[in-house]
Amino acid sequence: MTTGAEDDHPIVVSFIRQPAEHVTVMRQVGRRLAARRSPSAQKAAAVLVVSAIAVGAALPVFFDLLRTYVFIPVFDLSPSIHRGDMAIIWLVPTLILYALILIYFRWLARRRMAMMQAHIRPDILITVTITPKGATWDSKQSSMWLAWSEIVDIGLRDKRIEFDLEAFATYIPVAAFSSEAEQQAAFARILGFWRAGRAIQP
Repeated sequence: MTTGAEDDHPIVVSFIRQPAEHVTVMRQVGRRLAARRSPSAQKAAAVLVVSAIAVGAALPVFFDLLRTYVFIPVFDLSPSIHRGDMAIIWLVPTLILYALILIYFRWLARRRMAMMQAHIRPDILITVTITPKGATWDSKQSSMWLAWSEIVDIGLRDKRIEFDLEAFATYIPVAAFSSEAEQQAAFARILGFWRAGRAIQP
């Protein structure tokens, strides 16, 4: 990392982009953006309560329909069968179905991760230059400059300095620094640049 005694001296670091890490960051960014655009916590809690009440009210009706149109005529069970017995009978296939769905979605998530990683070129050297005016990510294939006014948040997450914009994010991994202490020192200076840059925006 290149630093200087002056507060406005640029910070320059380089790292090799790792596809797995890049995909992980993009997935976490997607979750943060979704949470940022989601309803408030109070609305979410209200929806959860209403949903629980609706499910609780619908279950007896559901089991009555199962009793009348499935268990008694199809499986030739006694008409005196109780809803509690039906719930126990229904529990086993429900748990099996839940386990199969869970296994499928975990497999699907791993497959999507592998596909995303396959589309990211490995071993790309990226050089990041941080100045009081903004930050630049340079490689042989591309260059991206961001003014501080474009960045809505900066955080140190999972040993990465992450820069959130309105619709995407970029980052600097700990591998760009010689130590975590150096990364934390750089992070403090970057926060200073960012806050100062946003403060002077019209």
